[in-house]
Amino acid sequence: MLGFLLVQITFFQTDEEFYAMNGFQEINETSAHGRRHKRQTREKYYTYDGECGSCYAFGALGALEAYHKRKTGKLLDLSVQNVIDCTWYLGSNGCRGGWMIPIFIHAQKYGIAAEKKYPYVRRASRSCKWRKELAVAKDEGFYAIKPGDELGLQHAVAKHGPVVVAMAGHRRGFRFYKSGIYNDPGCDKPTHAVLVVGYGTHKTLGDYWIVKNSWGTHWGRNGYAYMTRNKGNMCFIATFASLPA
Repeated sequence: MLGFLLVQITFFQTDEEFYAMNGFQEINETSAHGRRHKRQTREKYYTYDGECGSCYAFGALGALEAYHKRKTGKLLDLSVQNVIDCTWYLGSNGCRGGWMIPIFIHAQKYGIAAEKKYPYVRRASRSCKWRKELAVAKDEGFYAIKPGDELGLQHAVAKHGPVVVAMAGHRRGFRFYKSGIYNDPGCDKPTHAVLVVGYGTHKTLGDYWIVKNSWGTHWGRNGYAYMTRNKGNMCFIATFASLPA
């Protein structure tokens, strides 16, 4: 793995700690797009405290916040707790992981509450506290990118904005990423959800994606990372990619 820097961080030090908090359930465009799309999502993160594997909810709601911003001009802070408490019926497992598309289905049917009305408590409940009057954002369904199609993912980011994806987030290189363009040919399976907010090309290191993680601003470049693009769908970044419609 070349072209990126690792850093030792403290919020998860062992594989057991990482998997406890990891929340993905298995089954002429430039980086200016990335800088613009970053401003379409709230800078919200979770920490290790509470061991809630909710990355799928953070990623999907980041895409939904950007979708709502494009449609209305208003940037919302949507409730992760609403999602992890209320999407069990679609196959989600609360703090033990889930998929992103069911969140878009739920948002279309019921809508999502604001964070301040349904705050995050880092644990899941099967008692959904959502009420109709709390809904502040809905979608009209979802788009799913053809699995493995990096060009399709690029076009979606350029045309529609941030796209939530699954990737091999359990790899140590990613867990302790600090800077540079992350490149790991050894990625073996998608285990973690992140938000692709842009892309670009470095004059010597080549094409890259800009991804927003949910592990805090102390991770990576203030919570973001650059990942290799157009190298065989590295780390499965375009295998499970979707966004609200």
